[in-house]
Amino acid sequence: MLNHILLVLYVIGIILLSLRLKQGTFSGFVISDRNVKHPAVIGIAYMAAYFSAASFLGGGGFGLIAGLPWIIWAVFFHVAFACLAFIIAPRIWTFSQKYDAKTVPQLLERRYNSERGKVLLAGIMLVMYTVYLVAIFKGCANLFQGLLGVTYVQGLLIAVVIVALYYVIGGLPAILWISFLQGLIMLVGAVFLYGGLISNGGGLGIWELIPENVLSMSGAAVPWQKTFGNAFAISLGLLALPDLLIMLFSAKDKRVVRFAGIYGPISITIYSLCIFSLGVLAYGVFSSEQLAPFMTNPDGLVPFLATSLLPTGFDSIVLLAAISAAMSTMSAIVLVTTTSLTSDIMKYLRPATSDDRVLLMTRIVGVVIIIVSAFFAIDVPQMIVPLVSVSMGVIACCVFIPLIFGLYWDRGTSTGFTASLIASFGSVVLWQLFGNPLIHPVFIGLICGTVAYLGGSLAVARPIQATAGETEAPVEAY
Repeated sequence: MLNHILLVLYVIGIILLSLRLKQGTFSGFVISDRNVKHPAVIGIAYMAAYFSAASFLGGGGFGLIAGLPWIIWAVFFHVAFACLAFIIAPRIWTFSQKYDAKTVPQLLERRYNSERGKVLLAGIMLVMYTVYLVAIFKGCANLFQGLLGVTYVQGLLIAVVIVALYYVIGGLPAILWISFLQGLIMLVGAVFLYGGLISNGGGLGIWELIPENVLSMSGAAVPWQKTFGNAFAISLGLLALPDLLIMLFSAKDKRVVRFAGIYGPISITIYSLCIFSLGVLAYGVFSSEQLAPFMTNPDGLVPFLATSLLPTGFDSIVLLAAISAAMSTMSAIVLVTTTSLTSDIMKYLRPATSDDRVLLMTRIVGVVIIIVSAFFAIDVPQMIVPLVSVSMGVIACCVFIPLIFGLYWDRGTSTGFTASLIASFGSVVLWQLFGNPLIHPVFIGLICGTVAYLGGSLAVARPIQATAGETEAPVEAY
């Protein structure tokens, strides 16, 4: 009953804050008019938007079958890429200002003078983010089912209503501030779960109770190569996921972005260490018979840990933490997916469309995407982690290559940009269908996309004029 009451209060709080931050312009809705001046808000919201229910449930349970390699590789890559992301964040902010970009496809379009590339990237984002949303909705439904006692479908409906409400009302300002608060709740929930396992396992002596095969770097039920690939593909998103990059666009100045680089990596380190350790540490507390049901469905482990380890009422904190993980990510994803469809594709097809019309369509289409994703989540047999690693990996590949080269190499061209998108997306899909399963398709996508980018850029003369009709300034001139 307490969980139900807290959920109602949580939703009411989100709606009230969304109403307070309601935006009436397209620029305010999608980038908060570039007026966010609190580094902690951007840094912790960045963490919350990145880590979803897929991490809280899928990432927490995946160690049960992947073993120690999951902790090592997942924590290492997340911490390393988080630090790297905020090292280059000030330059990304500068470019968003220089090109007056409100979306990532728009930023790359103006950097490369390529409307075709913008539309292609927006289309890829629409497809792959929808797949990603399906995985997150699956996590939400599992969560509500385990901690509220509702059916799986009822859990989906609850998630749809919550996300749709505060997305439609508030836009990015609401997403940022709510994600900031949700990030704090997520950190508390992750520490509680980690602490509960350590406490029940006798402190650090818990590691002596874990079976030797689980602690082997060869992997438990999952080969270490697959674990390495999943960890790399997922954490690569920290550098290039559009739903994270728009948070950098919203900063008031470069100082805010720099100081956000303190809060972001620290919160990501704490959260990833606590959450990704749960599946392995569970072996030190529970018997093989107790864990057996979760070997085929590791996504259900975290609700079991919360109800089994924590005192009555404390599992409610875990419930709110997991809900926060899901809602912060879904709202940001829906925003960038919808704006890519309405602002980048619709405006390309109908340039005369007013911003007010685009804003209205952004709200409507966002709700449609939420409903469609939830519908496809009704029956998802695949585990969350592999599904997320492929969908996030495709988007990260497609954005990472033209973004990084665009920031640091002024020789890139429209041809290179478009070629990299086609090569990255196509190679990942083909490798996923026909390639060696021990080699993650994201590695193939990065290699093929980079080769295509360099080949396309070097084969074609660099354009002189930028999209806005101004002479292209050197990359360092800011």
